Amino acid sequence: MNFSRSLLALTCVSALVAGAAGAAERTIIVLDASGSMWGQIDGTAKIEIARDVLTRIVGEIDPSRELGLIAYGHRRKGQCSDIELVVPPKAQAGSEIIGSIGGISPKGKTPLSQSVRQAAEALRYQEDKATVVLVTDGLETCNADPCALGRELETAGVDFTAHVVGFGLTKNEGREVACLADETGGLYLSAANADELTGALSETVKAEAPVDFAETPAALLDAALSAPDSVEIAQPLDVGWEGPGDSYDRVEIFDPSARSGEGRTVRARAVRDGDLNERTVRLIAPAQPGAYTLRYFSSVSRQVLAERPLEVTPAEVVLIAPDSVPLAKTITVEWIGPGAQYDDVQIFDPSVGNGGKVLRSARVGRSDAQEVQLSAPGQPGTYELRYWNGTDRIALATRSLDVTEALVSLTPEDGVLAGKAFVTDWIGPGARYDDLEIWDMSANGGAGKKLFSRRLVQDDIQNQRATMSAPAKPGTYELRYWNGENKMVLAAIPLEVGALDVSLDAPEQIGQGLELNVAWQGPGARYDDVQIFDPSVGGAGKVLRSARVGRTDEQQVTLAAPVQPGAYELRYWNGESRAVLATRPIEVVPIEISLDAPSTMTVDTEYSVSWKGPGGRYDDVQIFDPSQNKSVSSRRVRDTGGTVTIKAPKQPGAYILRYWNGDNKAVLAEQPLIVQ
Repeated sequence: MNFSRSLLALTCVSALVAGAAGAAERTIIVLDASGSMWGQIDGTAKIEIARDVLTRIVGEIDPSRELGLIAYGHRRKGQCSDIELVVPPKAQAGSEIIGSIGGISPKGKTPLSQSVRQAAEALRYQEDKATVVLVTDGLETCNADPCALGRELETAGVDFTAHVVGFGLTKNEGREVACLADETGGLYLSAANADELTGALSETVKAEAPVDFAETPAALLDAALSAPDSVEIAQPLDVGWEGPGDSYDRVEIFDPSARSGEGRTVRARAVRDGDLNERTVRLIAPAQPGAYTLRYFSSVSRQVLAERPLEVTPAEVVLIAPDSVPLAKTITVEWIGPGAQYDDVQIFDPSVGNGGKVLRSARVGRSDAQEVQLSAPGQPGTYELRYWNGTDRIALATRSLDVTEALVSLTPEDGVLAGKAFVTDWIGPGARYDDLEIWDMSANGGAGKKLFSRRLVQDDIQNQRATMSAPAKPGTYELRYWNGENKMVLAAIPLEVGALDVSLDAPEQIGQGLELNVAWQGPGARYDDVQIFDPSVGGAGKVLRSARVGRTDEQQVTLAAPVQPGAYELRYWNGESRAVLATRPIEVVPIEISLDAPSTMTVDTEYSVSWKGPGGRYDDVQIFDPSQNKSVSSRRVRDTGGTVTIKAPKQPGAYILRYWNGDNKAVLAEQPLIVQ
């Protein structure tokens, strides 16, 4: 988002507050001062943009207007209670608001719902007409539902309206807070681009300027709407319009029966957000059948310039599903309904709290198939399947769903040994996020700890069998069936893990860089290694070599010894538990390492070089060019009998003949070489 777009979002406040001026209601601006407002746009912090734009806007408002300011998240980090009525709503408040804006410094969270509630209460919304303008750059972070708040304030208020300005929110983020405006008949506005900024500033000035309709040319007040006479609930409705077409002019769906006959706007779309070339906008019909009115509203004259009736008709909404389902089992629900963009099929628990709770939801518009899959709750009981209209936040159809007890059991194989893989048969829901877990009850001071988990769908789910890895330490553990959707344990049994002999057999000494054969006894699990470990590196030591033990049926691995003589450690490492199961010392001793070759060579000529050294599989005799810092000629020494043939470089110069140990990436011997 660019700087112009940000200014546009905040300039929208001017249009909204100006619109309120004509109705003479009292208004409070709620300003987001959470930590995210320090985010920068084209090098300028969002809070700085807010201060600048709001200062100019407030300075242009009629001083007789009753105006107030609430800020949130500006005094303490991480506290949802950080909400302050900075300036109570009153006339002549402009200079006080402007002075206060400069001292607001973003710090904390985004309790936007509670802030709007406090603004409504400060405006005595249950007694007088009241308007709140929320400017936010983020979503609610304090476990509150702005949509539910909007419904509550609309129901309890005399004539309450909340407008929302999305300060750089994405389309989906905007939807999360737009419902606060939708539920109260207000507007949700967001920024678009620099061209619209110019139009927005112009419309702001016009909207606040007094309008002398007697002197306004009739052509500027003419408008007309074209649309079908009726539409089914929650369906898209394309509306053609003729009118001034100013940036904040809008097409509305108005409910004349709301607010005890005063009516309210239930949908609104700015003409700039539609197709300006075709002069159409798309609205979503209300989810409640009834008689509505389509209106063209002028942001300049603050008048409805055209209107026409709209009948919203019922539509069939049906949920087809079993009457009962075992706990945590996946259920397929067929649906008939609007299939609108934000519609869901839900599993609802009416017994939770005062208003119930949605436990599962699946968006219906994500595929052409008119069915969704949901995971049943993990507790037996009577629940509700609901077809939920997301735009109007209302259930269009419900039906009962009984969740019954289900058999969930675990049967591990006999004789589980430490670190060893074992097989467990299971009976249960087999849902996509279900796991088998091994739990250590004694860990974390008795709070327990998960040591291992296996997703069922990633194993042999058809035969209801899973392969687990036992803990590296013998003892008593717990084997659990974990239901991921419900985040609960459906079954648990004790798991006895017996001791397993783990040992390493190797020479006590090995020559530097030589290959070391190690025979091992142990679990042989898929991530187990035999390692050469250097305890002298740093405080914790370092693994220098490792060989995976499960890659062959032979219980033997081959490792390249370090090239530095000294005391090391052989270790058997259990990868699943990340634990050392066995160790033994090993000493690396010096061996003879040398090169025998001419000190002078002729360009592009082959020479014999005798060598002594480890003879590892990646060891080379090299001619190294220090001026290029790279090898220019090399021969692998493995199985050469102590002599290799190497060709001198084509360019004369000073080089280095060296013995290179590939496993350790180290030079073990070298001598100068002149190429003539």
